[in-house]
Parts: sequence; structure tokens; C-alpha cells
Amino acid sequence: MNTKSFKAKWALGILVLVASFITSQSIYRSSITRLHDHLVVAARITGQIHASETFHSAMHLMLIAAAAYAGTGNDAFRTEFVRQQEVARASLATLATLPHGESAHAPDAGDLEANFATYSQALDGVVADGNRGDGRALARSRELFDTVFARYYAGLHTRHETDLNLAQASAHSIQFWTSTLFYAQLGLAVLIGVLGLFYLERIARAFLSVAERMAVTDGLTGVFNRRYLDTTLDEELSRAGRHGRPLTIAMIDIDHFKRFNDAHGHPAGDRLLRDLTKLMGQNVRAEDRIARYGGEEFVIILPETPLGHGVLAAEKLRRVTADRFPIGDGRTFPVTISIGLASFPGDGTTGAELIRLADERLYRAKAEGRNRVVPSVAPAMDTATTAPAAS
Repeated sequence: MNTKSFKAKWALGILVLVASFITSQSIYRSSITRLHDHLVVAARITGQIHASETFHSAMHLMLIAAAAYAGTGNDAFRTEFVRQQEVARASLATLATLPHGESAHAPDAGDLEANFATYSQALDGVVADGNRGDGRALARSRELFDTVFARYYAGLHTRHETDLNLAQASAHSIQFWTSTLFYAQLGLAVLIGVLGLFYLERIARAFLSVAERMAVTDGLTGVFNRRYLDTTLDEELSRAGRHGRPLTIAMIDIDHFKRFNDAHGHPAGDRLLRDLTKLMGQNVRAEDRIARYGGEEFVIILPETPLGHGVLAAEKLRRVTADRFPIGDGRTFPVTISIGLASFPGDGTTGAELIRLADERLYRAKAEGRNRVVPSVAPAMDTATTAPAAS
């Protein structure tokens, strides 16, 4: 996976996770809002039913206590009447503040308050001192209870039935939304988990790839390191031996590199190494491998390449790198390289043999004046085969 592809897929994964999170939170908020609304309605209905039943019970007990007092003259019944009258008034005040259901049969709060005032006043006359036997007031109260309040309670029952149906519908709605929320969140959690595992696996593989790359890459120049060279050279020689194909290695050294470092400093030397390896990478084939052997020395593995064509490829590198490299402040410095080559199978059959011979030829190139390739072009062409030259 290349860097751009990895970054693109990682960005896509982040966007998917963020979108999933936002969607999940939107569903959650919508469901919680509806749940809150339904709970508020249910609480109001419960309060209304409780207040209505308390009011109905208190009025009935008022009538019973007044009738009992009228028949017995027992002050305990009058006390009970007063207590139930206060309960009825408190319940009526609560009813006046609660929203009613949609039933058209229930009387409005104003009629209820007026009728209760009449009813309560009539019963007050029954339990008043010295008027215990007022049968007309008691009869009037019974008439109000049996007619006006009977109709009210009939309407109240219808209203409660409507409200209970609404509460039941609300309960079903709450169940639906909470179930929807649960399965939506569960689905999103599974989706996020799957995507997370998928991209974590990709990330792990990418990091592993980067770690493997770093383990075989020279940190300064970006080309392969000595560890990679030792392993890959043996693998390429084994492959060349199995298929009967040639292979050439080129050992390269920058001429007077120490003198360059001493004159211009190590940062300039590091820039030179990076610029030179970049230039070499642009002038070899895709299948050729460049590795830093140590210091200012490099080795290039040229698969499928006989010695003669390897010399031609090395001469091309020598020419393109024989240039003036920038050293800062607009100044340049001429840089050349020396190259020693060895080939399989003519010069050796193992990586150690080829490295040793290429190194000897490199030092011979330096001894002969540097900025040259050993073997040179003319004698090397005598051993060239028909294999294609390195570009």
C-alpha cells in the first residue's frame, strides 16, 4: 500500500466513523426527545386521573358525612364532613390546572367550580349548628350529586377512557422508539466495530510495512541498507543460478568524499549523498537495487545483466553523476564517482566472492586516477552477451 492510498483510505475510514457517530447521536436524541414527551403526557394523565378520583370520592364522602350528622347529631360526622370538603377543594384546584382530554362530554372547570360551590353551600346548611334536621338542604345536595355531578362523572369516565387510550398509544410509541433506538445503536455499533477492525487491520499492515521498510532502508539516503543487500544478493544469485541467467553488481565510491566533508561540513556531505543516490535511482532500471554499503560506498545489483552490459550501465552512471553539486550560498562543487564491477557466474558464485572482487576493482579504479569504471568498456565488451543493457 503506497502512502497516498493509505492516507486516502484512512481519511475515508475516519469520515465513515464520524458520519456513523453523528447519525447514531441524531437517532438517540430524537428518540430521547420523544420518550420525554410521552413520559410528560403520561405523568399529566396520571395526575388528572388521581385528582379526579380524589375529588369524586371526597364529594361522595361529604354527602355521606352530612347525612349521617343529620340523622345522629354526632359531631364526628361534621368533623369528617369538613375534612372531606377541604380535600375536595384541593382536588378541584388541581383539576383546574391540569390539561383535559379530548372528550367533549366533560364539563369545563368553570361549571365544575360553580356547581361545587352550590353543592358545598347546601351541605354546609345541613351540618350548621342548630340546623341539623334541614331536610330540604340535604335533598338539594342529593339532587345535585345525582344529576349535575352524575353527568360530570359520566363525562369524566369518558375522558379518562380517552386519556388511557392515549396513554396506551404513547406507551406503544415509546416501546417502538426505544426498540428502534436499541437496534439502530446496535447496528451502528456493529458497523463501527467492523469498520474499526477493518481499518485497524489495514493500519497495522501499513505500519508493519513501514516498519519493514525502515528495517531495510538507509535513514539518510532512502536507498536500501547493508542488511537488505546481504539478503537480497543471495536471493538474486540463487534465482540466477536456477534459471542460468547472468547478474552483475557495481560497487560505487564517491571520489574525495572525506575532503569534501572536511571542506564543506557534514550537512553538505549528507546533502551530496542524498542528491547523488536520487540521481542514480533515476538512471537505473526498476528491477535494479541500490543499497548503501557504508559511508560513501554504494552497491547496485543488476539482475539479468552480463558484465559487458553492466559496464555500460556503470559508465552511464559515471557520466550523469560527474557534475557540479550545490553546496549552499549559490556555490557548486564538482563530484565524480569510481566504480568496480563483478559478475555471476564468471567472477564468482556467491555474494561474498562478488563483493570482494568488485571492491578490489573499485580500489583499482581509484588507483588508476578515479572517475572511472573497472573493468573498462573495451575489454568488458568482449565478454558481453545478448542480454539487454541497463537503461
